[in-house]
Amino acid sequence: MTLRIVVIVLVLLIVALYIATYIIRKKYYRTIDELDAKKAKIMKEFPIEKIQSINHKSMTGQSQETAEELKAKWDRIETKEFPMVESLLFEAEQATDRYRFKKSRTEQEAAEGKIREVGDALKTLNLSLDELMKREEDNLKKIENIKKRYHTIRKELLAKSFSFGRAVDALEENLGTMEHDFSVFSNLTAEGDHEEANQLLRQLEETIDNMETLMEEIPELLTVIDDEISEQVQELEGGYQSLKDEGYVFPDDSIKEDLAQVYVKLESISTHIGALEVSHARSEISSLEEKIDQTYDKLELEIESREEVKELTDQIRKIFHYLKEQNRKLFIEIDRLSQSYVLNHEEAEKSDQSQRMIETEESKYMKIAELLAEDRLPFSEASQQLNHIFDQLETVNDQIQAVSQNLKDYRNSELEIKADLEEMENAMREMKRYVESKHLPGLPGSYLDFFFYTTDHIEQLSQSIAAPKLDMKEVFRLHEMCEDDVEQLAKDTDELVDQAVLSELVSQRLYRHKTEHSEVLETIKYSRNLFSEEYDYETSLKMVREKLEAIEPGAFQEVKDQYLKEKNFN
Repeated sequence: MTLRIVVIVLVLLIVALYIATYIIRKKYYRTIDELDAKKAKIMKEFPIEKIQSINHKSMTGQSQETAEELKAKWDRIETKEFPMVESLLFEAEQATDRYRFKKSRTEQEAAEGKIREVGDALKTLNLSLDELMKREEDNLKKIENIKKRYHTIRKELLAKSFSFGRAVDALEENLGTMEHDFSVFSNLTAEGDHEEANQLLRQLEETIDNMETLMEEIPELLTVIDDEISEQVQELEGGYQSLKDEGYVFPDDSIKEDLAQVYVKLESISTHIGALEVSHARSEISSLEEKIDQTYDKLELEIESREEVKELTDQIRKIFHYLKEQNRKLFIEIDRLSQSYVLNHEEAEKSDQSQRMIETEESKYMKIAELLAEDRLPFSEASQQLNHIFDQLETVNDQIQAVSQNLKDYRNSELEIKADLEEMENAMREMKRYVESKHLPGLPGSYLDFFFYTTDHIEQLSQSIAAPKLDMKEVFRLHEMCEDDVEQLAKDTDELVDQAVLSELVSQRLYRHKTEHSEVLETIKYSRNLFSEEYDYETSLKMVREKLEAIEPGAFQEVKDQYLKEKNFN
């Protein structure tokens, strides 16, 4: 039974294998047939008639070389490339017959690639053959068009020769060259060298295009030169001469040199146009226009500077008068104040310096005025020099004003310090009364020493400010010292009184705990001894505060807050 089943399975497998093999072979045969159909389609593109037509044509030179190259390409396709396709398809079919499917697939793929390669080569070859066969016809059509454009240019050149200036000769020469090329073209065409004729044709097209461009651009350039630039040059020459007649002077006579350079550039532009170098001519024209603009700017600068010079000379003359008068008054004020004050800011030296600067700048001003009167100085240079003088005089004025303010500050500072002195003396008396009002048993030695130290400084300041001739530098030094001392003494006084009062208040609060804590009385007693005998209010407060905090944390802050509240309220 088992053997029978095995046999049946084997038979089924064989049948399945046969069917599968049959299907695969059919698929491969179908693919090969499709490739064979593509091959047949390519055969229809064989350029046999075109090759025969070329063989019957009479060609020479480059056309003949091109024809030979195309025939060689066709020969390679016909004898090598195409037979290879047939061979690959045959090998694929043979491999399929023998069930060698992998080899068949390889041959099919190679055949497909070769068919595509041959097809592309045939398309390129057909196009090249068409172009070669039509070259003569295309050349004749193009040459006719070029000749028409040539005759149009020649007519325009004859009719409007004046519009092209020096370029006429070069344009005529180009036309003569074209006539020669027309003759060469005819000879090449007659000889059958259509490829060489086509190259000459491209050269003629380039020449005629260039000629048409030149015929359009050159009159435009000449119009710019004749109608715009020449007019500007004439205006420049006329304006320059008019300004010189009016007394204007130009630095190093640069305008005359600029005009000479303008004429050199005009000649260079004309030469470029005569040589049909339009791009160079345009570049030169741009450079020339820039040069003309710069020259105009120089003329305008002198015209504008003249008005500025007139305004500056009037202003500076008045400024000299004003500064001299201000400095004179300053000398008088310095002399007067020097009898009452020791002047600490070199006021006299600075005033002398201002006077010398005024004299120096006035000498420069007079020299400029002299040169202008004699027409020997360009207004632009005069403007720069006068502006410099104006700036220097502004510096002098600032220095005079600064010295004047310093002089005013002496008297103002004296009055302010006297007022501050009076306030500090009052503050010392107030602090003394404040301490006395607290009925303290005494004051610490350090506090008394600083109090009398501050009092001595105030006395020194009082004596210094009352001197017949004040040295304000010394007065300022003492004043600053006294301010610092009084401010510090006020802080020390407040701190001393606060410590004394708080010591008593904290002792009172601590006394409440005498029953529970026997050592409280001893602490209070020792604190009172420091308070009454040694006037050490700080240590006295420290002792009772620490004991109170040990017994009743936070109690000291309550006492202090209540004290400060009542103190600020009062």
